[in-house]
Amino acid sequence: MSDLGIDVWKLIVQIIAFLLFVVLLWRLALGPIVAMLDARSDKIRESVAAAESMQQQLQATAARNEEVLAQARVEAQQVLTNAREAADGVLVRAREEAGRQSDEYLARAESTLRTETEQARQMLRREIADLAVSAATKIVRKELDPASQTRLIEETLAEAGAGRATNGRSGGAPA
Repeated sequence: MSDLGIDVWKLIVQIIAFLLFVVLLWRLALGPIVAMLDARSDKIRESVAAAESMQQQLQATAARNEEVLAQARVEAQQVLTNAREAADGVLVRAREEAGRQSDEYLARAESTLRTETEQARQMLRREIADLAVSAATKIVRKELDPASQTRLIEETLAEAGAGRATNGRSGGAPA
């Protein structure tokens, strides 16, 4: 090989140095990089699975909220029906008693109806607000302190009350 200008000992040293370089490169650079990429891939898979789980929980919570809201609407309708029946009973008695007192009894029955209706609406709003806060808390995974929760509920009720008040006056039923 010396005829070709190649020194065998230098060649062997260079091959050993190259192999040593490859081993060190694999152990110190490529191995940790591959391990890091695998770990990151695992984290991404876990994050996707967690997101899918959260999505399923959100859908389940939304379905439960809809069920509770439907039940609350039925109960509110029953309360309204009972209040109207009570008001009709008061009207019948008022007509039977005296002409002068009939207007007074009618006003009391309407006041009772409005009061019970407003109480039912407020109770429904509170339940809906509690459910919304509960769902939002689960979604965000952050508990609100009682003062913030009460303030949020009151603001939501006020906004809902303002929205219903304007909607009720523009095209609502006669009072």
